[in-house]
Amino acid sequence: MDVFPLKIPGLMIVGTDTGVGKTYISTAIARQLMSEGTSTGAYKPACSGSIQAGETGEFYWEDVELLSKAINRTFPLERICPQTFHAPLAPPVAARNEGKQVDDHLLRQGALWWQNQVEFLIVEGVGGVLCPLTEEMLVVDFAAELKYPVLVVARAGLGTINHSLLTVEALQNRGLCVAGLILNDVDPELSDESRTSNADQIQQWTTVPVLSFVPFECQSNLLHHQSQDRIDWVQLSLHPSRFAIK
Repeated sequence: MDVFPLKIPGLMIVGTDTGVGKTYISTAIARQLMSEGTSTGAYKPACSGSIQAGETGEFYWEDVELLSKAINRTFPLERICPQTFHAPLAPPVAARNEGKQVDDHLLRQGALWWQNQVEFLIVEGVGGVLCPLTEEMLVVDFAAELKYPVLVVARAGLGTINHSLLTVEALQNRGLCVAGLILNDVDPELSDESRTSNADQIQQWTTVPVLSFVPFECQSNLLHHQSQDRIDWVQLSLHPSRFAIK
């Protein structure tokens, strides 16, 4: 049965790779929406790679904790991420290491739960868009089911033109609406000259707007790359075509 689309607006945040800052961008968007008075949910269908706390010895998942904090810890962690696994591997592989399997049904039901709780939902993927999410589903497959506009997070530095355009092409080939792309400066130690030209180069080859360049550990709102205005995330999710480059 087709259970999507959800009854509330939202965005799915995906990456060109792992470690590009999907959670960082997701939490920044959530904090802005909350500050603007929009009740916001955060959902990550599966998360692998736990951390063991030094004092208590308990395990936690940093992405889940950060998403929870961004929405003021209003909802239980298991609603933010219903399936967590310890090994820092693709979810189906991490699950297999524990004698488990990622539950496709739970992925969908976990997202559906949010539509009666909040006004806007941020859904964060894992790894890149062709990363396996379950034994039968890639991240891009779940995005296609969810039917939310997709926001791509990419590294700001050298190599991002290729990674960004490949990711956009993969999403569009599945019929998904790519609402925009954000370049995130994940490591100042790897600074290179391409940071000043990558946004324009990417924009030359796609109509998907490069919405923002995010400096390393930026604590302010994500500002529009061209105008330096706040990005209206609700309008972007409802009318992504208005933001496209003609």
